[in-house]
Amino acid sequence: MEKPERNLLRTFWGCGDDGIIEYAMHRARLTKPEKEVLLRLLDECETQEEAAEHMDLSTRRIQEIWYAASDKLLRLPWLVAYAKELRKE
Repeated sequence: MEKPERNLLRTFWGCGDDGIIEYAMHRARLTKPEKEVLLRLLDECETQEEAAEHMDLSTRRIQEIWYAASDKLLRLPWLVAYAKELRKE
């Protein structure tokens, strides 16, 4: 199985379009904790350790949530294509 390109999410998040980001989270059917972890790591630029402290979770749990959320988002072919297109610019 091919390794997911999780760094594509940072590129996608950097597009600056809150509407498309919200749409992607909705289409990926993220849970509330998954959304919160993504927002903390990508919007607020917190480290996993900082997010764990704010959410009162272990760093290991934050990693698990991050992987689950990013896997769901990276299953959206249009998101991956859009992020790759943004990288070219």
